[in-house]
Amino acid sequence: MYDYFVATMTCTSCGTSSAADSSTDMQTHLRDDARGIEIGAGFELDPTEVRDQDIRSSGYLATGRPRSDGATRLIESWTCPVCKRENWARITIDGTKVAAIEGIALDRKALEGAQFITDGCCVLAARLSGLPTHDLMTGAVDPVKVLLERLP
Repeated sequence: MYDYFVATMTCTSCGTSSAADSSTDMQTHLRDDARGIEIGAGFELDPTEVRDQDIRSSGYLATGRPRSDGATRLIESWTCPVCKRENWARITIDGTKVAAIEGIALDRKALEGAQFITDGCCVLAARLSGLPTHDLMTGAVDPVKVLLERLP
């Protein structure tokens, strides 16, 4: 099971703003007892769910980037409920609190400012590089490195 990060998101393709609900399908497996709840800014996570090893075991890949202010930043994908295009969001976790959920353009600068990215980024890395998705998903090729090399 999974939960959803929720916030009003604006699609970079069609410009539609979503409701702050699960219609964007921004799934997360961070919580051990996930049951489909909607997690917005202000939500308090359990301390055992935001340790680096727990984030990695919840479907996120480490970027190797340091925390500049102590906060942890995740990059997650979401889908526009109108045009169905993939978009990206940065989730900022300060201590155990979800401090912000904001739409972003996924570029090198955004990735360099995050500590983790959803493992779903393998599909984008394959599309940008022409490498087999399987190689990126199994770790034969590092998808974070590919994205850092290929994103604008």
